[in-house]
Amino acid sequence: MVIKNIIRIIKVYKFSLIIIIFYELSYLLKGYKGNNFNLLNHNSMNDNIPCPYYFLSKIDKFFKNHNFQTFVDLGCGSGRVLNFFNRRIKNKKFIGIDFFIDQVNYCKKIFLNYNNIELIQADILKTDFLKYEADCYFLNEPINDDIIFIELIKKIVDAQLINKKIFFIFVDCNLSLIKSLQNIELIENYYITKNRGYSICTISINK
Repeated sequence: MVIKNIIRIIKVYKFSLIIIIFYELSYLLKGYKGNNFNLLNHNSMNDNIPCPYYFLSKIDKFFKNHNFQTFVDLGCGSGRVLNFFNRRIKNKKFIGIDFFIDQVNYCKKIFLNYNNIELIQADILKTDFLKYEADCYFLNEPINDDIIFIELIKKIVDAQLINKKIFFIFVDCNLSLIKSLQNIELIENYYITKNRGYSICTISINK
């Protein structure tokens, strides 16, 4: 299983494998946390393979010109994404949700002294997004079923209380599937920033 996942990573990121390795080593040496790999045995969820720092650094540049208040990592794993953005973006609320209790407990240990980071053990497919009032959602290929993926996004959109703009950040997700989100009811305006390996959707919701 480990070899299978390594081969998949090489195939997906072969266009920039050298630079990805460079970024990995660079941020590991800087002491960034949450870098565990976790192989899962779950019907709907993919294995927890941390998002490459190369992509996170690119997404970080997007946030320099776009503001958000609450960031939700759907399938936070060992907390790499939360740790990265919390170190680089100040005065924001971060929420990590993961189905596996050992992952949540690991994150609670490394984020013990951070009051702005909340960790939740839950099935993201059954989560009540209404209570978070978030405006930025991060998904690093957590779901391996297209229909369930669409249903999750619909659930998040439906949970918004008022007209507002929200961001969806997708890493290693099918582009045609992402583009289909614009057909979801309540989405008024849809704009996608497509980059190699990741996509950012800016969506305006009209209620």
